[in-house]
Amino acid sequence: MTGKLRDAFTSDDKDIEKKSVFWNMTFSILSASQSAVMIAIVTRGNGTESAGILSIAFAVAYLMYTIGAYGARDFHATDSQRQYSYNEYKRLRLISCGVMIFCSLIYCFYKEYEGYKLTVVILVCALKLVEAMEDLYHGEFQRSGRLDIAGRLGSFRLFLSYIIFVLSIFLTRNLLVSIVSVIFLSVIMMLVNEKLLCKYVVKVENERNKKTLLELVTVCFPLFIMLFLSIYISNAPKYAIDKYLSEQEQAYYAIISMPIFTINLLSGIVYRPKLLHMAELWNMDDMAGFKKIIWKQVQTIIMISIVINIAGCMIGLKLLEMMYGVSLTELTKEFFILLLGGGMVAMYGFFSACLTIMRKQIFMLAIAVFVMTLAGMISNPMVQHAGLMGAATLYLILMLGELLIVLIILEICLHRSNRTKINKNLNNS
Repeated sequence: MTGKLRDAFTSDDKDIEKKSVFWNMTFSILSASQSAVMIAIVTRGNGTESAGILSIAFAVAYLMYTIGAYGARDFHATDSQRQYSYNEYKRLRLISCGVMIFCSLIYCFYKEYEGYKLTVVILVCALKLVEAMEDLYHGEFQRSGRLDIAGRLGSFRLFLSYIIFVLSIFLTRNLLVSIVSVIFLSVIMMLVNEKLLCKYVVKVENERNKKTLLELVTVCFPLFIMLFLSIYISNAPKYAIDKYLSEQEQAYYAIISMPIFTINLLSGIVYRPKLLHMAELWNMDDMAGFKKIIWKQVQTIIMISIVINIAGCMIGLKLLEMMYGVSLTELTKEFFILLLGGGMVAMYGFFSACLTIMRKQIFMLAIAVFVMTLAGMISNPMVQHAGLMGAATLYLILMLGELLIVLIILEICLHRSNRTKINKNLNNS
């Protein structure tokens, strides 16, 4: 059985980089589209009220997911010198996922969710719990130079889950049964991930001279806090909508904000496969090569943002109306504002990954705390008094603040690193 699984999801060592790009792209598209696709299906099958509940459920679940993942994925994948063993990463993930379960329950009771809404939120959090464990296996595949295997496994799971969800919604019209079906499939695929990883990758790792779990918890803590606050910040409009507006308006906001994730997803497809190479350049003190890749990725993200913004202005709303089966004409201004924020999100994500490679993730914590404080001050009043326009404007303000600060910090870190290298060369000569 193990041999058949390995043959199905692995391949020979030829053209691994090209295969990694392709399968990472496929998985990233399917993954980033998850909430949008499922909300579209529910909108068509069950109406906008259920879609609104599913939207806030995903917003809560993504926040809880950051607890389960603990911000360790990029650190894990770029640990090219293997300072920490796979078992240490696994122990960390088991602990963080346990905390995620506890925090999900506490959050739901704090928000006083009940009945149908409470059940939907808990189930979507359970789905993200499974995905947090899957992310551990994908991180180790990537660190071992086999991002292609992770991409294949993840793509297969998501493709099947979409089919199961569609069939379940339109056959039963029951959102709860549909989510449970997807969770069941995800658990099976998680076990397949672990089986393949143990047989194909981890067996070659030398466990000696590895740093401790406590050190790993400490070094990843700033990344976790940063990602937790980042998700909170990006979903701040949804949390405010959940407090002051209706479930239908929650669904409308989720629909018009979908292109944001398209920009972010396409940008991630471009830069994520480059992270390991960037980490190697950084560890070799190849500042010229490191900066060259950064500049190329920045140009690519800008081009992607421009293309999607132009396409969005021309046909974006019409496509969304066709996809979701609702009228969005009155939300044109809000849609355009969110499009502008989408490019900023993508650029911020890439710059954050650069700081992680440079092991300067502590600075991202300061950024997140500052912007979260701003979000806490202006979120509720803007949404309460301006509705969906206030939510869209709030998003743009928060994303612009994040981008400007991370850009300044990255430039300072690069400048200081370059000066250090120059001084080192002068001393050696």
